[in-house]
Amino acid sequence: MNDRSIDYYKVFLRYDIQRRTRLVIITKNILICDDSTLVHKAILRLLPEDDGLNLHYAEDGKAGLECLSQHNIDVMFLDLTMPVMDGFEVLRSLPVRDYDTKIIILSADVQKQAIKRCIELGADHFLAKPFAPEQFTTLLAELGITARSVDLSVHLAEQELDYISIFKEVANVALGRGAAIISDHFGEFIKMPLPNVAHMGVGELAMAITDIKNNGNSIAIAQRFVGGGIHGEALVCLRGKDIAVFGERLGFSQMDEHKNEIVIDIANLMVSSFLVALSEQMNIPFSVRQPIVLEEYMVWNETDDVTSELFTVEYTYHAESLDLECDVLFLMDSGSTQVISKIMDTLH
Repeated sequence: MNDRSIDYYKVFLRYDIQRRTRLVIITKNILICDDSTLVHKAILRLLPEDDGLNLHYAEDGKAGLECLSQHNIDVMFLDLTMPVMDGFEVLRSLPVRDYDTKIIILSADVQKQAIKRCIELGADHFLAKPFAPEQFTTLLAELGITARSVDLSVHLAEQELDYISIFKEVANVALGRGAAIISDHFGEFIKMPLPNVAHMGVGELAMAITDIKNNGNSIAIAQRFVGGGIHGEALVCLRGKDIAVFGERLGFSQMDEHKNEIVIDIANLMVSSFLVALSEQMNIPFSVRQPIVLEEYMVWNETDDVTSELFTVEYTYHAESLDLECDVLFLMDSGSTQVISKIMDTLH
């Protein structure tokens, strides 16, 4: 080897070493766009510790787009059901800058049409909530991710998650599976609702019932359920011109318009689909009573203690192609709240 060859080799070696060094210190920017702190923590626990990953997070789609416009995000984990702006709106708004961002959908909305829409709008992968650690780890390996942000993990670890926050994510998953069941029957996309989990005073409930009774454009149905020490009642309020059309497309038929069979069947499906999915996550079998139409003359829960609070889950389904809205309110007593709290502690 002559001197010129040796010099060339040294230059190549120096370049290769520098190039390899640059590869080692390259930082990946990761965005977690999800309104659930529980999901943030779950992802962070699965990311190996290193200094080569810079994490960003957003609690709604609008904040996510702002982050994408300000940073070269390599991978975005995107939820579909969020306040302010949902994941579908985010996908339709991309790209916001000239940078190749890999988009991973993490969603409880597991409708076949939801998955199809995400892929058509440019998503690279779809993981259903709750995702298996093995699935997530495999995906990380494909993306070349081997690190996590220490600062963010410490920040999130300091946040205490109460049972309501945990149950909200459980309810979100149950709603997604319930929407998939309804969508399969219906044959079209159902707009995935964002659940509201909270406590409600009986006085507030009484006002809500009065509003339902006084609304001549809606039909309300009540259905009781029980399971594993949880006792509750679901109120389903249907409104819109296409209730009968929706029922017929779900396979229900109207035998007697004065008995509201089709309305009762729709309400039963709305309640049962949620409870079946909830049962799978909480490992509690639920049984339901026959739903009844809430008539104006009926007095509902008149013996309840007016000083007590109820644990509630509230959401609204929208049929994308029909004039139909369905409000669902699950109500559980104080004894049920204690049971739910204990179960959420085991899931956290």
